[in-house]
Amino acid sequence: MVREVDVLIVGSGPSGTSTALHLIQQDPSWAERVVVVDKAIHPREKLCGGGITHIGYNILSRLGLSFEPNSVAIKEVRLVYQDKSYSFYGDPVLNIVRRDEFDHWLVQKVAERGVEVRQGEAVTSITPHEDYVEVVTEEATFHAKVLVGADGSRSYVRRALKWDDDSRVARLIEVLTPEDARTQPEFRDKVAVFDFTAMTDGLQGYYWDFPSYVQGQAFMNRGLFDSRARPERPKADLKEELATSLAVRDRDLDDYKLKGHPIRWWDENGRFAINRVVLVGDAAGADPLFGEGISFALAYGEVGAAAVVDAFARQDFSFATYRDRLLDNYLFRHLNLRTKLARYAYKIESPAYVRAGWQVARWLIKWTRWANPAYNPTEPPQPEPQLQAEG
Repeated sequence: MVREVDVLIVGSGPSGTSTALHLIQQDPSWAERVVVVDKAIHPREKLCGGGITHIGYNILSRLGLSFEPNSVAIKEVRLVYQDKSYSFYGDPVLNIVRRDEFDHWLVQKVAERGVEVRQGEAVTSITPHEDYVEVVTEEATFHAKVLVGADGSRSYVRRALKWDDDSRVARLIEVLTPEDARTQPEFRDKVAVFDFTAMTDGLQGYYWDFPSYVQGQAFMNRGLFDSRARPERPKADLKEELATSLAVRDRDLDDYKLKGHPIRWWDENGRFAINRVVLVGDAAGADPLFGEGISFALAYGEVGAAAVVDAFARQDFSFATYRDRLLDNYLFRHLNLRTKLARYAYKIESPAYVRAGWQVARWLIKWTRWANPAYNPTEPPQPEPQLQAEG
């Protein structure tokens, strides 16, 4: 039996749930017009550094959501290159979450607002038609007026539709190391470290140290981000680089379970929509400079929902203006700037030039709000949208 729906969202991570929440904020009746499907069952493991900056936090606040998941409030973000460093300060600069907890919380908020969330149900085929998109899952067949692809960097939606554009994929590997939060300086001082020293070995990115809690236990989330912003350059040996970075911190890579995952990064010339289909989140593209994914995934939901509402209002489902909507949004203009900076920064091979840049950056930061440890860039939560009673 075929189910007809207005909007089918494939993927229940931050971009998919954000799209649903923003639709409901526009009009609570959208809750009955949206279905979310995901092959995973929450809470599910998701490899990620887990950093949420004020960008994401403020989007959640505007949705009326008070931040509930367990997190570590980071007061200092330290950027390091060899013996040079500079820091962003704030109260907080960002929060570190575990993605299984954070994503599960968002799914619960979507379900509480009346949206049908179908977990553990993989999509097996997608066939576009002029008036609808047929999506077959393991349990049902949907005819959706709009399909939102929110299923991450390995997006099945992209593959099934043979999506062709110039987007690139970054590489990440990470380990979790159990720590004593009482003595580990990152926990004690609430510091997140981005160490770019490995750029001298060809890494187009950084090593990170993030304090986090897994089921109440203290762990350091340690890993490497390789943006591949300059794809013409040779690939760095990520495992060797991570082993070296861990050894400097008196850790042996062989003692921990190594995991890896990709991130598709933003390209302003990318293809973000076709007739009746839009991409959001990592399926569309994330930050290639720092690999920030969560906050921009939430931002995609805001823009994507507005495009969906407009499509139904005008009965024009071409989404011909979706790319322009993204490029006109101030957050995606900022993302576009990060992409350009990544291509420039990761092109520099001379350590002397990089060190000089660190010196300049340290001086410039002193003239910004990020030099003030008391600076709080987050907005207070807005009142939650009230669902309209039927009848």
